[in-house]
Amino acid sequence: MSMEMAKLRAFVLTPTSAVPTHLAIHNRFTCLIKACDISIELSSKIPEKSHLHAFNFLFIDLDECQEENGLPANIAALASSNTTILFNATDGLTCEKTALLSFVKGVFYRSERPDIILKGLGCIIRNEYWFKRATMSNAIAYLLRNKQNQPATTDDTKNDITFPTLTKREKTIAYLVARGAQNKEIADQLHISPNTVKTHLYSIFRKTRSRNRIELISRTQNYIPAMDKCY
Repeated sequence: MSMEMAKLRAFVLTPTSAVPTHLAIHNRFTCLIKACDISIELSSKIPEKSHLHAFNFLFIDLDECQEENGLPANIAALASSNTTILFNATDGLTCEKTALLSFVKGVFYRSERPDIILKGLGCIIRNEYWFKRATMSNAIAYLLRNKQNQPATTDDTKNDITFPTLTKREKTIAYLVARGAQNKEIADQLHISPNTVKTHLYSIFRKTRSRNRIELISRTQNYIPAMDKCY
């Protein structure tokens, strides 16, 4: 396979119309995507699903579709099956927690500097999330509260298949993640490197069939009370 064939591809959804200032921000962002050696296709219309799956990333300009404290249903649906990133977001209007819980991969704001955007795009390329730390903490707290309010279930078949296959160290890390700890905090507590934590997390995600920390917390909550007795 040639290098050109292996190059990352992104579909960028553009607004049908925009004031000059917002259009300039849009053009700046697409230039930064290209600077990360990602080829892009621009359109104001989402392609067919079969065509969309040919792209590694889906970038959506929020210029015309922001909803206060919410996320348009069509964006949430796209994010559930595509690596979706939102840009041109507005401070105080875009709800990051809603986006994160809808499986959006990251949010970029109009006011952000180019170097910060490039740093965020680098995280996206490495399959990491790009959200404010407070957003991650709030989303985790939200899931924990909701889980506590849900009635207990006796159907542990899914968890029995996945969770017990974790090693002792992986169970410890899963427990700390469920308690809201970030990678560096876990590394410091266990006296290992952040890269080692990442390696364990990749294994944990695979074994529990979780795509991210949010899903991991949701899938492992039935085990937390028992694990609390061990820590």
